[in-house]
Amino acid sequence: MTISYTYTLSGYRDTSDVPDLFSYQYFFKAPSDKVAEPSAYMEVSMSFADTKPLFDYLGYSQHDVSELMEVDPSTLSRWKKEDKTLTRLLTKSIMDMDKIVFKGVRIFGSEALFSEWLHTSNVSLGDRIPADMMRDPYGLELVEEALEAMSWGNFM
Repeated sequence: MTISYTYTLSGYRDTSDVPDLFSYQYFFKAPSDKVAEPSAYMEVSMSFADTKPLFDYLGYSQHDVSELMEVDPSTLSRWKKEDKTLTRLLTKSIMDMDKIVFKGVRIFGSEALFSEWLHTSNVSLGDRIPADMMRDPYGLELVEEALEAMSWGNFM
């Protein structure tokens, strides 16, 4: 489903140019009561507990997650107890990771096959492990580019 709006002098009018932010998510799906206003998506934040399925799938340890979120591991323990709501920037980063998982599962056909690719050293990525690269925003972009190339028939 695509939802988008273009601002005109009279207000917003319906278009189909901007994709729905949740349509390409794997672990994080859209709320059942979607609001058609784009500003609703700008206010999306998730709790720390919501990230568990993604980090479990990626095989991230507490140290890996703390590195990704740029906080001390003891802070993560406190966030778990308090069920902290993450900042919008962290939420966006995590949702970007989830989009990579969505794309990878679609390309590989199963979670298991994609997980195997994620945890295997890859020559086209400089002999690095894609799951490790995803902890860095620039590495995340490289993993996405590799998946995009594979979706067009390149072998990675």
